[in-house]
Amino acid sequence: MPYNKTDLLLFVRNHIKLIRPNQWIKNLLLFSPLFFSGNLLDDSLLVTCLGTFVFSLVSGLGYIVNDWVDKENDRFHPEKQNRPFCTETVSGKSALVLSGGLAFLIILISVFSHLPSLFIIYLLVYLLLTFSYSLYFKSIVILEIFVVAVGFVLRVLAGGALCNVEISSWLFLTVFFIAMMISIAKRLNELKELGRKDAILHRKSQIGYSLNYLNYMLWACGSVTLVVYSLYAVEHGKLVMYSIVPATYGIFRFIYLADLGQGSDPIKTLFSDRQLLLTTLIFLLFLTLVIY
Repeated sequence: MPYNKTDLLLFVRNHIKLIRPNQWIKNLLLFSPLFFSGNLLDDSLLVTCLGTFVFSLVSGLGYIVNDWVDKENDRFHPEKQNRPFCTETVSGKSALVLSGGLAFLIILISVFSHLPSLFIIYLLVYLLLTFSYSLYFKSIVILEIFVVAVGFVLRVLAGGALCNVEISSWLFLTVFFIAMMISIAKRLNELKELGRKDAILHRKSQIGYSLNYLNYMLWACGSVTLVVYSLYAVEHGKLVMYSIVPATYGIFRFIYLADLGQGSDPIKTLFSDRQLLLTTLIFLLFLTLVIY
């Protein structure tokens, strides 16, 4: 246990790092149904914010389990080897206490805030999927990518349940294929950065992938994403259709960066590349002006 202020701050920082709050930006997908429905500023905004926070806590719980299971394999990755379990700055016992605290907080907020029952179901399904991925699915070639993509789709479905908005089939497919593309880019980057031997030691499923195959999958998912989003945009009217232009540029830019070996972390890639960030902001600003 820490004995002074410096040690206490380091202790807290390492435990916060374990639940990866920097990755919680992915949970903004829960706002997408409310945003695209044109009701972002109505009464559903508060419950969506609260639900997104709960979902983030659940994802943090999943990260703890994932990092514990992968602590040996992560030592073969130049960035992941700095995670708390790898550096032994957080013990298993301490992580268990943290997990218990998170679980208690999740249950407390869910019960007393009266979050929709359907949202709770999606939350439990996501938690089960996350644990299953960490313990089993992540070693199965191709299927592991699909499981990650389903996790992103569950975020959208959970967001729809919070604000009582029916999810468009096109939005469902767009998110699914974007998630596929992001996951494939991550594995492609690992093969390039680590080399085949260390990549396999880090992630068992890499034994079934090659650079060519992952490149083909990346382009295929990128192309399908553009098609399904275009259909979604056309369905919503003439002005929304023009958002296809920045969307296309953004996807091609991401694939370009992935080809350069910069696709390991979508959040990091987004904020480190000015063109991709600017394109994303233009895309969101345009949709905001059109919808609202």
